[in-house]
Amino acid sequence: MSTFAIEMQVGSVSRVMPQLQQLGIIKSNRLNGFSYVLNSEIWIMDFANPDLSSGTIQAIPEIVGVEGQAEHIFYALPPMAEATEPGIGLLSPAEIGAIVAPTPDVNIARNFPLGAPGFFGGHDVGVDAFRLANDWDNVLDLIGAREAWKYNRGEDAVIGIIDSGCDMERLNPSQVVGVWNEQDSSMYDDVGHGTMVTLSAASQASVNGFEGVAPEAKLLILKPAPTEKKIMGTHDLMRATDYMLVYALETGRRVIVNNSWGLWGCKTLLLPCRIIITRALVAADAMNLMLSVWAVGNNNLLGCDAPVNGWCMNTTPVSFSVGACNLSGVKHTYSSVGGQCYPLTPLVVGPTEGVVPWGSGFKDFQDQGAGSSAAAPLVSGALAILATEFPHLSNAELRAAMRAGAIPLGSASDFNPGTGAGLLQIDRAIEAAPTAKNHPSYSYEQRFLDEVSTLVD
Repeated sequence: MSTFAIEMQVGSVSRVMPQLQQLGIIKSNRLNGFSYVLNSEIWIMDFANPDLSSGTIQAIPEIVGVEGQAEHIFYALPPMAEATEPGIGLLSPAEIGAIVAPTPDVNIARNFPLGAPGFFGGHDVGVDAFRLANDWDNVLDLIGAREAWKYNRGEDAVIGIIDSGCDMERLNPSQVVGVWNEQDSSMYDDVGHGTMVTLSAASQASVNGFEGVAPEAKLLILKPAPTEKKIMGTHDLMRATDYMLVYALETGRRVIVNNSWGLWGCKTLLLPCRIIITRALVAADAMNLMLSVWAVGNNNLLGCDAPVNGWCMNTTPVSFSVGACNLSGVKHTYSSVGGQCYPLTPLVVGPTEGVVPWGSGFKDFQDQGAGSSAAAPLVSGALAILATEFPHLSNAELRAAMRAGAIPLGSASDFNPGTGAGLLQIDRAIEAAPTAKNHPSYSYEQRFLDEVSTLVD
């Protein structure tokens, strides 16, 4: 079998579909949300012939584009080379320094870089170890979560978690507004990763004994089907994202989508910046339908000799891209630096260290922490609070507010883009939100999208 994402011209389905049927379609799904935001016909189709080429499909008139299945893990994929998009030239080094905080270069090899050879997977511990370590309380203190709760606790926001599932016993049923499991009607987490992400964003103390960043936020739990290699595929991730887009369109509610997964590898193993999913993210963002939060990645110690190692959809101009630091505010050396598709990447960093919730219990990741995967839901929770407090601010304003509120890390003499605007500070972002358009990143982002980005149709 072979699977392709296919884009057709609007109004062409009745003419194109018979020709595709001749190629041996087994199954086809229209992505209604993608089709709406891109003003096109976006379909995912399975074909019986495993050797069917994208070129054969592309030769059919009125087919705009064809994309094969790439694989993603909470960081692997086939070779597709693409250079970093231009854009730094729009600003001087001094102007960039005013947007992206200068940080010391701490990219020293470690024994267990998350997502790289030698990955330390953590070891299981009990709830007493979680409480005694106090690591999660320190995370909440560092990012200003408790101060932000004086404003709200995310009660008017919806967070979608696209991940390995969730242990539903650890959620208050009243929080969950929907589940989507591509393979099953039930929801479970046979990895543990998705539960960690979900609880970091929105755990309730009445269930787990600790609060997530936005404990009153509503949740949509989405579990794409893994490929034969037990890795998530691009098309399955597109289906999950489409579910969120349709939810936003049908309910009129802007949704926050947490993506603690991405591309793992060197610069010669990339997807292009311009693919269907990245174009849809940019289009949906312009409509304020979806706030896309991404772990920036854990690629910085792979030995690729690349100054930029944050890839593709994790680093679009509209991605709330999140790096990882420790509880002392020092960037984790594995956390990816810079963005393939947007130079001001990551947006901010979030702290992770020690004991975290994982599956039905807890794991101790020691000094390493749980990677940028664990940092991303801190921003998802922060956005739930910001969007509840400021429902009429645009996505672009919320990005600028988050940058404006961050605490810069490091000294001005040692510029490094690894920590973006700095350490996430939710309370300060709330204070900055009303005047977010004045932050230099706001106008730069608009210029980049208007003048440079290949993701704007």
